[in-house]
Amino acid sequence: MNKDEVISKLGWFTQMKSIPPLTNEFKTEQIVFFENIIHFLQDNGLTTKEILKEGERATDNTEIKIGDLTEEGLKFYLYGIRKWRKKYDRTKDGIKVINDFTFIGKKLKEFREKQNK
Repeated sequence: MNKDEVISKLGWFTQMKSIPPLTNEFKTEQIVFFENIIHFLQDNGLTTKEILKEGERATDNTEIKIGDLTEEGLKFYLYGIRKWRKKYDRTKDGIKVINDFTFIGKKLKEFREKQNK
């Protein structure tokens, strides 16, 4: 696996070509969501380095690479973070979902329980 391979980048969501054009509200949601994802991963020991410092804002160039995640972190990204994004993509209340740490916390607990079996 290439540790420099980018698995997610904020600009992929904020710079998409869209008709109608992306709203500022959508872009703001994407920034907050990306920051929440990174901080959740960092706060739960799933990263190999600090991707975003506390209070630092994500930019279109902020990215998550395979090498930024621990082995467990990469597996959890594929297991839980993708489900969180799918939940966001299906909802009408994006702000509620991107700030729903209960949902992603349960996914992490579920994931870790499966890993320990």
